[in-house]
Amino acid sequence: MLKTISIEETRLVKLPLEEVWGLVSDTNRLNQYIGLFPVEFTPFTIRTQQLIRKAKGKAYGLIDVEWDENVFEWVRESFYTVERNYTKGPVERVIWKVSVTKVDEQETKLTLKGLFEYRSLLGKVALKKGIIPQLLHTFTYVEDAAATKEHMPTAREQKAIQIEERVLLDAEHHLNELSLDQALVKALIRTIRTESDEAVTSIQPYRWAFEHGFTKQQAVRLFLFASEAGVLDYEWSLMCPNCRVAKDHASVLKDVKKTVHCDLCGVDFNLDFENYVEMTFQVNSAIRKTNKATFCINGPTNSPHTIGQFRIPPQTTTHVPWTSTPKNMQVRVVKHNFKVPFTYQPNIEFSKIHIHPNGIVEQFLMQSSDISIVNTSDEEYIVTFEETKWDEYALTAREVTSLQLFRDLLPAEVLAPGMQIGVGKLTILFTDLKDSTQLYERVGDASAYSDVQKHFTSLGNLIRSHDGTIVKTIGDSIMAAFSSNIHALEAALDIQSSVSSLNKLLNNPVSIKIGLHEGPVIAVNANGVLDYFGRTVNMAARVQQQSTGGDVVLEKKLFDELEVKADLRMVTEFTTQLHGMASPIQLVRLNPILGDVD
Repeated sequence: MLKTISIEETRLVKLPLEEVWGLVSDTNRLNQYIGLFPVEFTPFTIRTQQLIRKAKGKAYGLIDVEWDENVFEWVRESFYTVERNYTKGPVERVIWKVSVTKVDEQETKLTLKGLFEYRSLLGKVALKKGIIPQLLHTFTYVEDAAATKEHMPTAREQKAIQIEERVLLDAEHHLNELSLDQALVKALIRTIRTESDEAVTSIQPYRWAFEHGFTKQQAVRLFLFASEAGVLDYEWSLMCPNCRVAKDHASVLKDVKKTVHCDLCGVDFNLDFENYVEMTFQVNSAIRKTNKATFCINGPTNSPHTIGQFRIPPQTTTHVPWTSTPKNMQVRVVKHNFKVPFTYQPNIEFSKIHIHPNGIVEQFLMQSSDISIVNTSDEEYIVTFEETKWDEYALTAREVTSLQLFRDLLPAEVLAPGMQIGVGKLTILFTDLKDSTQLYERVGDASAYSDVQKHFTSLGNLIRSHDGTIVKTIGDSIMAAFSSNIHALEAALDIQSSVSSLNKLLNNPVSIKIGLHEGPVIAVNANGVLDYFGRTVNMAARVQQQSTGGDVVLEKKLFDELEVKADLRMVTEFTTQLHGMASPIQLVRLNPILGDVD
């Protein structure tokens, strides 16, 4: 006969609610801190009409334990709940709930509540002497953070971090020699020396920059140099577009697959560089050894875009708590991927949706204080309320591969031969020297070649300074790419404004033609180089052909979107038929104010 133990304890913590939630919702780090054992998880499967992960571990290093773990339920900055049904070991079932409630701006009420079922005396002893006291160490974990002012306290067994000092000092010296900001280098070295294993094994440069008070550009530059120097290693995380969790990893772009499977969503999905391939970093093992053991993979921190997640039993109506928020959101049924907008409108008191095996009946769900979810099927549904905005801290392949520094430091990073992957929207810029053929005929090959190379160097520096990259040179032309259309236009205008300065360095003055166009492109491996092709590239080349020299030509639609504020001598609109294009196009010719004019 099963026996039960129930507990509920509450404490006040001198930390703001959002900080307490950040601590307790990071269940992997929390479980490690409180002394729970590492766990091996299987992919999600459907068992008894529920979405389940099988898990196993060795309690106290001695007792084999296995269980079925349901998905977590939660509402961000409010609560989370998990249910485990044990198939091996002295415990039968655990339901654990962690709740946070705001007291004031600097104080939070933290409540821990549990229901435990056990099979034998050994189970009772294990719960009372081991498991429950460990779970109650959650209070210590949060109080430790409040006392030390550390956002994420380090597990006790990790406090003796082992660093190869000579290797790290040599790496720090090397980074300082690269003219990087010393404060930037010191912050990275401090991260390596002091932060938890988890914090240094999956670093997002943009998040790191935010937490340490640097710009995104500074962080990416630092991390690329640190990777090239062997301080950090990088990998490509292949993200599911639905649950936004990494479903595979690749150490180099050549190993990136076109299609990846998500066990949770039950679908195969095609990758693209815009959202689904993310570059992350970890400390090199020659500098610091880290423990990559897993303690939990199902908690709220693993789905940062999900504000609420609920288990809806079959043939039931479930009421879920909600506080409306004016964000772009959607309702999604996990595994089935039924989706409808989750619409904000103030002062809505009640709303309802019906879910059946073929989808969601309603076209949208209104946010309200009382939401009813009707499950008409014979299986449990997992319903999420999630933000549609992508992770703002993700350094995507689209962004990083469009940086000249990436191509300079990691020239071997290309796709596998024959692989084609969508990159999303880039701005492609083409330049060309006006009347270059006549230049070679007039001054000879040697003199003309020398001037062309100097012009490549000058333009390359300007493109790099605006966070762009030279994809390739074709004769005396340049094809460049930018993840930001504003940066592309600024680079183009700066190139034209600097031509007079460039000409002082040349034997023969030049005039540069520039055109740019924005749109989706495809990435390929072209003779060992990461290249782009597609309609956008063709359009950019043809727009450049409309340049007369000393100007910048772009589509009027793009010009209007950019709301250009640069100093311009003249803006001319015209309509023309581009070669190979079916319809006429409206273009704008910009003539910047030239600098250094004698």
